Amino acid sequence: MRNEKDISSAMPDAGVSPAPSAAASEPRKIEDVLASEGFYMGPPAGVSMWPMLRNRHDVMLVVPAKGDLRRYDVALYRRGGKYVLHRVVGHYDHGSEKGYVICGDNCVTLECIPCGDVLGVLCGFYRDGRHIDCETSRGYHAYSKLWVAMFPARKVCKGANAAIRHAGKRVLAACGLRDRDAAGKAGRK
Repeated sequence: MRNEKDISSAMPDAGVSPAPSAAASEPRKIEDVLASEGFYMGPPAGVSMWPMLRNRHDVMLVVPAKGDLRRYDVALYRRGGKYVLHRVVGHYDHGSEKGYVICGDNCVTLECIPCGDVLGVLCGFYRDGRHIDCETSRGYHAYSKLWVAMFPARKVCKGANAAIRHAGKRVLAACGLRDRDAAGKAGRK
């Protein structure tokens, strides 16, 4: 959910003037902040964890991952050059490799992530100024269990929604109300 270029809270203090260099102007990586500070706070970027976390509106509190994660925990990991925050929905064991089956709350695609790729775990978040603790909040626990249990229904609904949108675009194009070339180009952008 986070990109290194978007990490404003991981920047060094504005009151301290670092030595001029190219490295001083770049933001710190989240894993560096987790190692030095013991936690990371910042807004999520993206909609993959909606409705729990709203894009650039709420504030997440992530701590370093210690030990194995449990089902329903929300893991922070890297995929390529981007940071991703998704929920653990299961575990896998392929011989010597162990890991987590992970999916965002607003996603229907499952991912398999090795245990070593996990950087941190969500321990709480702030929503409209109110702190929600992922360990003690009954409402949060009920939400996470319900959301994971509803996965098959969410997958069907997302597929049906995509099919309806696609059919609607084809009908509009067939009626001449939508240019087929423009519709194809708009979908590829």
